[in-house]
Amino acid sequence: MSRMIHTIVQCVLFFLTIYCYRAWLNRRKWQLLRRLPGPVNLPFIGAMYIIPGTDTAQYLRTLIELTANYGSPLCVWLGPLPVVIVSTAEHARTVLTSPATMEKASFYRFTPLRGIFSLPVHQWRPHRKVIQPTFKLSILQSFIPLFEQKANIMVQNLSEKADQCDSFDIYRFTARCTLDMIFATTLGTNMHIQETSTCSYLEVLEELFEIVTVRAVNIFLHPEWLYQFTSVYKKEERALKEFCQPSKQILSQQKQDHASTSFSLIDQLRNTMVYDGTTDDIEQELNTIIFAGNETSAMTVANTILLIAMHPPVQRKLVDEIRILFGHDVSNIQYETLNKLTYMEMVLKESLRMLPIAAVIGRKTTAEIDLGDYRLPAGVDILIDIFDMHRNPAYWGPDADRFRPERFATISYDRFSFLPFSAGPRNCVGLRYAWISMKIMLLKVLARYSLETDLKLAELGMKMALTMKIVNGHMVRLKSRQ
Repeated sequence: MSRMIHTIVQCVLFFLTIYCYRAWLNRRKWQLLRRLPGPVNLPFIGAMYIIPGTDTAQYLRTLIELTANYGSPLCVWLGPLPVVIVSTAEHARTVLTSPATMEKASFYRFTPLRGIFSLPVHQWRPHRKVIQPTFKLSILQSFIPLFEQKANIMVQNLSEKADQCDSFDIYRFTARCTLDMIFATTLGTNMHIQETSTCSYLEVLEELFEIVTVRAVNIFLHPEWLYQFTSVYKKEERALKEFCQPSKQILSQQKQDHASTSFSLIDQLRNTMVYDGTTDDIEQELNTIIFAGNETSAMTVANTILLIAMHPPVQRKLVDEIRILFGHDVSNIQYETLNKLTYMEMVLKESLRMLPIAAVIGRKTTAEIDLGDYRLPAGVDILIDIFDMHRNPAYWGPDADRFRPERFATISYDRFSFLPFSAGPRNCVGLRYAWISMKIMLLKVLARYSLETDLKLAELGMKMALTMKIVNGHMVRLKSRQ
């Protein structure tokens, strides 16, 4: 018995010694971070006691409570790892434009997005330079017939659900459409996603990114050697195989099709990207582009359709705008006409404000940086709380929790208070691509169908799985227009 007590005491002393040694090494960091408000930081576990297990639906509620209780900035310790959370436009501007915060937050290393999305700055710069020309306006305008073709297929597939009493999740249709679009346009390969009965890639996305999110907030799952012994690791490995399959398939298909003369980002990557005799770098970029090009537009369109269905006056105004510009024949869409859809753009912006694709985005300090009245040390992850910033009455008025697209016609907002596609040097490279494809999809759906839903905005439950998702689903009914 005494030997056991002696062993326990030795273990406690050992860990206490390590803790004190780390405290001494990081005394400058701790001194600066101690000034920030936040939940009580306990030895060894930090503020891990506030993390609600593996329920990603609780993560957003925890974030909202932290911001409400401590303001911006605040500091949360995940064991020995500090995370600073900011939720004001002033702080977001500093983080997104400072040279000291160009690096992505360390938790992005757990995602399968190893391309332009999360690369270190020294690798990101040349990759961005290669990819940027892909999204120049002349190329995007040439994609419009393909966008329209894929949107027509989606609308035709939706006819199976039209004029029925039961609601259905329209995201399943928008996701297949945007995936079809990204393959046919930027990647120059027609995969006919909407013409097949199943799509294993889309089926594993939610599971994969829930695993990534849970791992990011649980420090005990951070060490790779430990994580490999968990059941979650085996699930992630299975999901990753499906996630990487489309990029492998495209590379294989394009190798066989040497006669293709259509525009393709893959050819551009092959011609300009330096890699060690393998296709790894290209494959990683394709994984990122496929996910970002699909998820962002698909989720935004599905969110917007649901919000329009909840607000009949908004739907009537949208249909009136479409009828004025197109009459009853929404075909042969031109870029100039898309630019005249001013109310639709307000609706999309309001949808992105209320339901941003990412509730948070992360950066990492590489040098000390001033943030308002505080100074942050180097080597600290910073989360920008987009969700709370988008609903802050200080920026959006007393009705910030209400869906009112007209606010974008009257309010002059700080561009760093509205971050649906991030901002600064590392903003979304496919921003214009997304706007064009989303407008065309909405045009086609609204021209053909009237939207209804039983869901109310206040009833929506949200969860964080890298992107933000509606727990209730995008449950709508469609009625054919006369």
